[in-house]
Amino acid sequence: MDRTALLTVGRFPKALTLARSLHRHGVRVLVADPLKRQLCSVSRSVSKNYQVTAPNIDVRAWESDMLDIIDREQVTDLIPVSEEVCHVANLAPKLPEHVRYVGPSTSWMTRWHDKLAFVNHAIERGVTAPSVFTTADPESRGLVRQTECVLKPRRGCSGTDVSFIPPGSTLPPPSDDLLVQRKVEGTHLYTISWVESGGVMATASYRGSTHSGTVAVGFESAPTPFSVKQWIERFVADTGTTGFISFDFILDRGGIPWGIECNPRASSGIHFIDEAWLGAAVMGDASTPAPIASAGKRAQWSYSTLTEAYKHLLGLRIPELLRCWRDLLASRDVVWSWRDPLPFLLMTPLCWEFIWKSIRERMPIGDASQCDIAWHWFKPGFQQEFRREAPEQAAIIPRGNEREA
Repeated sequence: MDRTALLTVGRFPKALTLARSLHRHGVRVLVADPLKRQLCSVSRSVSKNYQVTAPNIDVRAWESDMLDIIDREQVTDLIPVSEEVCHVANLAPKLPEHVRYVGPSTSWMTRWHDKLAFVNHAIERGVTAPSVFTTADPESRGLVRQTECVLKPRRGCSGTDVSFIPPGSTLPPPSDDLLVQRKVEGTHLYTISWVESGGVMATASYRGSTHSGTVAVGFESAPTPFSVKQWIERFVADTGTTGFISFDFILDRGGIPWGIECNPRASSGIHFIDEAWLGAAVMGDASTPAPIASAGKRAQWSYSTLTEAYKHLLGLRIPELLRCWRDLLASRDVVWSWRDPLPFLLMTPLCWEFIWKSIRERMPIGDASQCDIAWHWFKPGFQQEFRREAPEQAAIIPRGNEREA
């Protein structure tokens, strides 16, 4: 049977990598994104691009748009890519029976995306995660008296609004949405795993080498310690989940992995998984171990790395400038492809909508690129605020607009 996969966002490099891998596997690829122009909209790997309502503007209209596309195009596989995964999980029970949803259920999503529930789940599974409390919990005061802590939002991503507080600090007013977590000393390690029915089929590990704010734009592959593999296997065992799951770890001086956060979606580590294997795995056809990039391989978003290099040059930060130039010269660009050059060549105009939002509203680029789709931005009052700030965006989204690629 011919397969048609619908990716639920196309603006990120990982979406482009996923589209290319599926196309290589012989799958017809469609993309639905609230942005009129995005990376996948000019890719040769994508058959059609649809512009849909942003879920954080009108989630019911977004669901209707998605179901219309699924019905019209006879979609067989629905594949979330990034932070819109929470909306997609809520849509999954409404899908026609013939459509395969590739992602965690709403119940698991709720446990894993919530940073407090994630730690509780990890402890239940017998794996290591540092103590964490809401600032409304009296135990948070005791924790911060004893040790250095991390203050962070209960829901979020990309390191936004994360700060370190020394022992004895005064905490902000009590809130169920703000967490205090014990700081673990060690080295960071990021992972992405492909999970099939609760079994881990592949894991790639990496570290950030160049950052734009808190978002890594340059990456270096790293070996995956056996202790990390065991940690992930125990965490997802018996969940029945199929899809991507990503973790932030800190390896302490004894090599023990401490789970800091879980992102139940793809991450930048996808660029270190063999493209042919990836397409087969996502469609449920992989039968061999995954080829993973060897340790020390570098990848980057070169446009962003170059921007950071200019910032360091203007600020006379020479060591940081040299690291950026090392990445520029020694790293593979994850968007560039000789067979599919337009996403790279047109990257700036394709990303201009959220670049301009970042400039206009002095918002971190990571937030600007996903505030219309990310679950942690979906809250009472946001829809009205978003419409008030950008009425023209809500107006220019024609329902069911499609573009032949």
